Amino acid sequence: MIDLTTNPLLVGFQIAITGLSIVFIVLTIVAFALSILNRSQGLFQPKTVSATKPDVPQGSTSSTTTDQLDPQLIAILTAAAVATLDQPVRILRVRYYRQLAVNWARLGRVSVMAARQLRR
Repeated sequence: MIDLTTNPLLVGFQIAITGLSIVFIVLTIVAFALSILNRSQGLFQPKTVSATKPDVPQGSTSSTTTDQLDPQLIAILTAAAVATLDQPVRILRVRYYRQLAVNWARLGRVSVMAARQLRR
């Protein structure tokens, strides 16, 4: 119990220490809860294996040749490049990129792409 007849500076110091300790305890609990949620994120997502694109090792920068690729994929990539660049494009090489980061990196890329204006 706080005695109000004592020094007001001491009472203020006790209230400040109590408030700060409660805030740090709650922040610690929130940090632990978020780390548990982050670790359990992969448990509920189904693992799917795509048969259309080959698995490329994580650190590999090797390119695949056109005889391994689906012709429809090359046509789609060419059409997208022509629509974006407004000039004829020839696809020489296709490299698959395995995205390791999840939502934060994707959100950052989307915001960067949205900030850039395409010149036509």
